[in-house]
Amino acid sequence: MSEPRYLLDTHALIFWAENIELSRDFIEFLDEQQRLGMLCVSTISFWEVALLAKKDRIQVADVHAWKNELMNSTNLYLIDPTAAEMINSVSLPDHHKDPFDRLLIAQANQRNMALVTRDMHIAKYDVARFWM
Repeated sequence: MSEPRYLLDTHALIFWAENIELSRDFIEFLDEQQRLGMLCVSTISFWEVALLAKKDRIQVADVHAWKNELMNSTNLYLIDPTAAEMINSVSLPDHHKDPFDRLLIAQANQRNMALVTRDMHIAKYDVARFWM
């Protein structure tokens, strides 16, 4: 299987999974990419979802159940960060302080994927970025 082309930032994952804050066209595009096996999510995004839920910044009662339902009902490709990606994330310029976003940038770069994000701080990096 070839490597997926699109890596979801955590907010993009939440918006897509919950069908919120995205246009119908964008949702349909992401739906099609996941059907083709071209859409992936980093394991770190589920860590970030759990932290956001704990802080009551998002409403997910059971992150395990939410993740399992999402992974069982879609063709999302799950990727783990490598040691090289973790090290590379620290070497990035300091445009963005969020370690989750820095790791997603490193993962997207290492794997030649476009990072699906609306975060404008990420646009300061040399990384393919996609948003509709």
